[in-house]
Amino acid sequence: MYGWVKNYVGIPFVSGGRDKAGLDCYGLVRLVLMEQYGFDLPVLNGDYTNALNIAETKRLFCENVPLLCGVRIDRPEEKVVALLRMGGRLCHVGLYAGDGYIIHARHKVGVVCERLTSPQLSGRVEGWYRVDSCYSATQSVLRRKD
Repeated sequence: MYGWVKNYVGIPFVSGGRDKAGLDCYGLVRLVLMEQYGFDLPVLNGDYTNALNIAETKRLFCENVPLLCGVRIDRPEEKVVALLRMGGRLCHVGLYAGDGYIIHARHKVGVVCERLTSPQLSGRVEGWYRVDSCYSATQSVLRRKD
């Protein structure tokens, strides 16, 4: 696993959280990519009221709010964002943590690192997205599969 993973595991889940006091799934992705790789993703403050509301988060994904950046790739690698289905809908993100693991924020649990083959994650990854090093927070680059 990547060395930075241990710095985030155990942070509590907070809907709309954007710092180590508490994070939701997007907040975790944003914080790790900023602290570890220098990428400045948009904050998305006010773009949703409850990270646990699947209908609300699905809307963000469908409207191409810049949750992900870069291009879809076939296999996970360092700095890669995972787009996941929960309840059959695209509404969750995490980061590849190396060695077949993903780090993500879970309600009532907080930030966890889980094997991709775990019952909670198996078959839920829609795709892997490589973040572009020259990302601009004004871009919308989520690419939907039709």
